Parts: sequence; C-alpha cells; structure tokens
Amino acid sequence: MIETFSVQNYRSIKHEQIISFVANNKIQGGSDKYLLSNISDSVKLLKFCVLYGYNASGKTNLLLALDFLRSLVVNGNTDIDVGTGFVPFVLDEHTKQAPGTFMLKFYLNKVRYTYQVVVGTERILFEELSFQPMGRKALIFSRTYNESERISTFEFGTRCDLTTKEKGILDGNTIDTITTLFAYQKSNIHSDAIEDVVEYFKKTLMPIITPSHSLRRWAKNRVIEDPKRKQFFIDFLQKTDFQIGDLEISKETILISTEMLADLKTKGAPDSVVKQLQSERELELTDLLFLHETSNGNHYIPFEEESQGTLRYVGLGSVIHELVIDGGVAPIDELEASLHPDLVSFLLQMFLMNTSESQIIATTHNQGIMELDYMRSDMIWLCEKDEEGASKYYSVQEFGLHKKINIANAYRAGKLGAKPYLGSAIFEDLSQ
Repeated sequence: MIETFSVQNYRSIKHEQIISFVANNKIQGGSDKYLLSNISDSVKLLKFCVLYGYNASGKTNLLLALDFLRSLVVNGNTDIDVGTGFVPFVLDEHTKQAPGTFMLKFYLNKVRYTYQVVVGTERILFEELSFQPMGRKALIFSRTYNESERISTFEFGTRCDLTTKEKGILDGNTIDTITTLFAYQKSNIHSDAIEDVVEYFKKTLMPIITPSHSLRRWAKNRVIEDPKRKQFFIDFLQKTDFQIGDLEISKETILISTEMLADLKTKGAPDSVVKQLQSERELELTDLLFLHETSNGNHYIPFEEESQGTLRYVGLGSVIHELVIDGGVAPIDELEASLHPDLVSFLLQMFLMNTSESQIIATTHNQGIMELDYMRSDMIWLCEKDEEGASKYYSVQEFGLHKKINIANAYRAGKLGAKPYLGSAIFEDLSQ
C-alpha cells in the first residue's frame, strides 16, 4: 500500500508536491473499518483518495507522474538516443534543464519501502531503494551519476542479498536511460528484496486508467479466459438496473478463404499471421453476450453493442475484481466518466466494503462523492495552479473544518479554492 508519493518538476508540477494516504488519527468515523487499513498499531493508511480541481489544473498530471515512475521500472527504455521520456515543467527556464524527482513510500508485507529516482531527459541521475525490515532504514542499493566522469557508481547496503558477481552483472546491465530495477529484470540474478519491489510495480501498482483507455476488451477477455469470473460479473451487473440477467460466451468457427487471405495481405497483416491462417484454414471467434431480461422476453446483445456506460461499468468492475481478489493500487482518471453519479458511489462502496489492503487514487468532478456520509476530510484532495502556472495539491483536512460543515457546500462556495474563476457569459458585440 502507498504511504506517500512525491514529485518535483514534472509536467505542470514545478515544486515538490506530496500526496499522502496516511490517516489522520484525529479524524474518526463509524465507517473507518472500511476506509482504513491497519499496517501496524501506529500506522493506518487510507484506501481511497480523490482529487478535485478545475480543468487544466494538473489533476491528471499527478497520476501521470505516478504512472511514469511505474513505467521506469516496468517498461524501461533501452534506446539511448530516445532518452528517458521525462517531461519537465516548461514554464521556467531553469526547470526546463533540471531533472525531476519521484519518490514512493509504500508497504509490502507490513514492511516500509522507499524508492526514489532523479531523472533527466537523457539519463537517470540518482536512484535509491531502501526498506525498514526492523524498523530502521536499511539501504538495498543506491546509484549516482558522476557528471565529470560520465559514469554511474553503485553502493550496495548490507541487507542487499546479491553476491559480488551478481552486483557486477547488475552494474554492467544498468545503462544510463533505464532504472536499476528494470535492469535487474534483464539480468540472470536474484534478490528477494529487489524481486518483491519489482513485482510490486508490475502487479500491485496498476497503470493509469483514463477515459481514453478502453477497459472493455481487457474485461471481456478476462471473463472469456477465466469462466470463474463469469459469476462475479453476473452478480455485479444484477446489483444495478441494467436489466442484465446472465452472460454467455459464444464461439464460432469460420473458414478462411483465399480471398480473405488476400484481403489481409492487402491491409498489411503480418506475414506470420497470414501463414498461420493459411495453414489452419479456420479461425475461432469468441464473443461475450449479455442476456437482457425484458417484458418482451429475453434477448442476447453482443458485448460491443452495449452502451458506453455499461461497458465502462463492466471495465471498472474488472478493476474492482482485481483489487478484491489480488489486491492492488489503481490510479483512475475521471472516475465518473460515462457513469451515473449513483453508480460511481456504488462502485466505491463495493470497493471499500470488500477490500482490505487495496487502494484507489482518483480524479473527478463529481462533487457528490464529497457528500457521501463516510468521506473523511483527509481523503479529499484539491488541485489548483499558482501564479507561476504550477500545480499544487492540498488536502481538505488542512482547513480544519468542523465535522458538521458540509465539505461540498464549502467547495461550491469557493472557500476551499481549486475552482475556476469564470468571467461574464455575455460576449461583447461581435459585429464590430
């Protein structure tokens, strides 16, 4: 689980910004057993944080920063000529040339880890991984780029379980544009501590989910590939008013004709695919059908013909399923996209009531989430830009509002900031 995430000099973020999942012990409510995860007697982490702000304030950029850190570990770029993919804050001549700093503090099996990366457009300048297995910080490794010698040097801590030979291999495989954690995956070596962290970034920390990222195919394939998920989605859909009573996996085999092969070649299909179809001469098509129960009888509708709202709901349902079954952290941009406000609230309720150590960090414009009776002020974050055009993020708890004050009303009244300042709705005389 994430404790804190901080970022400096990335996209619209100039100064260091920190978002925290640490629960404020002074805030207590009747739903806390669903909202908090107890890491230890002294550490409680929030399972949900939501970020509000006007358009172009930088809400999404915070999630993109987290996703960029994940990509440095999971999808490292080995093409030195392309660079690291880092995008600095460009509204300042100094930050244009400066690196960005990313730091994630998180818990794995109740042990606290800290991973920090300082990255420029051309190379990784600093990287460090440490943990606290006995309550005190222990270095696993650190890597520092020496500008004068144009080489990176490593320091390995006493708790690093790599042999001397393996350390040399890792050093040799870590080129300028990739992180040590990515290089580790390409090396034939093993470290329990490093392996656990790599798996965290690959399997626990999910990629950013935006409205433009279609979850429908991913969700559809997961149901088709694993029939055990079918009942979950039947129950999931029946809890709402979609009039969907069942799911059916349909399979159809079609014969591949010479004309179809020729058409595939014309449209640029890979030769390997064409040759495989030519040898097999048939193709099995699998689809997912939704059974709609109406007063006029039952009717099956193909997956892709369902409404955008239904498909978005099913897609997010797949995410919820992963968080419930396997655990994870899901960054979701515009949580409310294509969904009725009541469905958004219901999704959150299902997530909170059925998970123990999973988290969602989401952006939204849906002010109804603020008004949910279980929402705590430390779960609600706001975003706005300062006079430099830089994004800043702050929690509602910083205002010290009385528990009887309606947070949504205070936000609408402009008392919390993070709202657009709008001019007159009347245009001047356009005829001149």
